[in-house]
Amino acid sequence: MCRHFISGLCLILASGILILMPACRHQNQPPAPAAAPLTETISSGPIELNIIAEPAHVHLDRDILLTLRVSAPSNMEVRLPPLENRLEGFVINGAFTRDAFDAGNKPVKEYCSRLTPTLADEYRIAPMAITWINRGQTPPSEGWFITRPLIFQAAGIAKGPPGATINDIANPVWIYPAFKTVALWTFLIACAAGAVCLLWWLSRRIHKAIKLRRMSPRERALYELGELLAQDLIAKQKIKEFYLEITMIVRRYIERAHAIRAPEQTTEEFLLAVTRNPGFTREVITKLKIFLQTGDLVKFAAYRPERKIIDQTLATARDYIDTDEKTKQEAIEP
Repeated sequence: MCRHFISGLCLILASGILILMPACRHQNQPPAPAAAPLTETISSGPIELNIIAEPAHVHLDRDILLTLRVSAPSNMEVRLPPLENRLEGFVINGAFTRDAFDAGNKPVKEYCSRLTPTLADEYRIAPMAITWINRGQTPPSEGWFITRPLIFQAAGIAKGPPGATINDIANPVWIYPAFKTVALWTFLIACAAGAVCLLWWLSRRIHKAIKLRRMSPRERALYELGELLAQDLIAKQKIKEFYLEITMIVRRYIERAHAIRAPEQTTEEFLLAVTRNPGFTREVITKLKIFLQTGDLVKFAAYRPERKIIDQTLATARDYIDTDEKTKQEAIEP
């Protein structure tokens, strides 16, 4: 029994060692060496320019730290051109300067920029013209030199070679548009709908105006009278509004048919004008006088006529408009 127990214990220990060995071997492995930065060195007399880009390859999920290290005597001023217009495939996401020392403990100036890669066909830094002024001479001398283009290679996103087939790892996901986008489209659609409604309303108004202009005074007055009745103001107890509209219909008809400016005249002025006009008989003048005076009582004296008087007013207006043209012709004939 003891022998079996020891054998089982040894088997368990051996299994544990086999399981832990890969992990130990993985932990004991030294870390992979970091990739060397991309460097470029340009010298012009006593001036030395080192261009250092780290990392050396473009990763879309990482920025590149670009360092322009300038080493020059203290009596020489070195000027670098703006970096923004020399980049392709990058945008500057911050910049700073710092003082450093070279291997010979000589002071140097470092100009650092953080470059963020974007989706592009090529990633490069175009040649730059570096100018310098030697103030140790009298008069100061000037010069310049140019750098070589710095081209970056893009690193792949996937690790290892691609598989034989490429499949979607997830179904498409609907991304809701931003609130500003929805609000803008809603506003544009509302404006378009409002413009359509406005054009439709204007076309109807224009069509109606043309139709009314082509009518005779009698046809237009009867048309306006029909529209007034369609409003059903009597059933809505809007007696004053009804009398105001029906008297204006009759006055406008008289203005169109007899060239008397009836809408602008008072009742007394209008009756005086029609009395002098041979196109109105005494019987018609009497009916118009009763019709207009009843309307004035309703409009200005808060008079509430009975339904019988309202029907009589409506019949008077319709009968006058319908028969006035015939009466006018009879008055003209000898």
